[in-house]
Amino acid sequence: MPNSVGFVVGVRDDLVAGGDDSVDQPLTVLWSRLLHLDSGPETLAAASDAVIVAERHSRLVRLDLQSGELLWEQRVEDCWGTAVIAGQRCLYLSQAGVLHCLDVDNGRRLWSTTGLGLHRYVSICRSTVLLGGWRGYRRLVWVDLASGDLLPLQLPGLTPGSSLAWPLPVSLGVAADVGADAFLVASADQPTLALVDARAGAVVDKWSLPAPVRFPDSGVAYRIGTDGRIVFLSGARTVMALSPDNGVATLWRHSRDLAATPPMVSGRKLWLAETDCVTIVDLHTGVSTEVKGLRLTAACGTVPMPEGALFACSGNQLVAVDRAGTVVARVRLSARIDRLLSDGRTRVYAIGKGHLTAIDVGMSPSSADSAGTPVGVDP
Repeated sequence: MPNSVGFVVGVRDDLVAGGDDSVDQPLTVLWSRLLHLDSGPETLAAASDAVIVAERHSRLVRLDLQSGELLWEQRVEDCWGTAVIAGQRCLYLSQAGVLHCLDVDNGRRLWSTTGLGLHRYVSICRSTVLLGGWRGYRRLVWVDLASGDLLPLQLPGLTPGSSLAWPLPVSLGVAADVGADAFLVASADQPTLALVDARAGAVVDKWSLPAPVRFPDSGVAYRIGTDGRIVFLSGARTVMALSPDNGVATLWRHSRDLAATPPMVSGRKLWLAETDCVTIVDLHTGVSTEVKGLRLTAACGTVPMPEGALFACSGNQLVAVDRAGTVVARVRLSARIDRLLSDGRTRVYAIGKGHLTAIDVGMSPSSADSAGTPVGVDP
């Protein structure tokens, strides 16, 4: 059975894992840092060579990858905004409505733009920054990445006041005739997905969906699979995929409601989060495996690992599941987990309740922290 689009298969639940605490421990907690205040989860930004977060109410800091120690700090208005790393630049949009552009290497302020209140989503596509309205209360705003100047672009057709998914920068190639400069835009009220030219603000393609794009309060609706397809939920049970060759098509229809978190495609496996379990679907055969007993938290989605996926569960637990559906690791952190963020390789950061923790998910066994043991926090 092809793994691209357009098929519906049943659910097999005879394979169950997740209740055994005596599993191996292939997760390594590298360090944990006290942020001295309950910083917003979106103030955390990570790349393969940098991690940046807001702390102590009014400063943005870059931390050493190996130790969590301070490399530089820069004063900002608050610690509840949004941080994004794009190459050698870091953008921070404070709740006060100021967008800062900093040099990732040394923290030097390159420019700041004021008057951007009630925006939260920050998306960067080459030379253009798109700011999304907080739950749709404000129109989308375009900003020039080099100068911070506002660009005179507007996107017509969005429902006023409708919640918006976090716009996703995409590269769909010549098939969409827009190169790499485009954003995916969707609202919670309209069953459509729009591709918007980042330079002109015009809709260059649009697809009808069975139902509006489903996303959590964080606004993150899409996930890019290892094969390049963009995967998202349409309604509570339908998984859609967008690809340059096939456009938008149905990838999977589930038999139960799914959590409002983006699905993940890794190789031939589709990972789906539900309220009380995780379902792993083999897209070649249609066979599914249910991993029960995880008690997933609503705030965190699926985070990829080299040989599986990582989940945030109740009781401050991180649970690693391999591709066969076997729980291979559990670590209990000392603070609530509000967000998990991967660096794109083998490191995951957990932020919540004033703490930031770095975890190595390279699947190399470690005996440093036994399953179920609280991990200490460095001041």
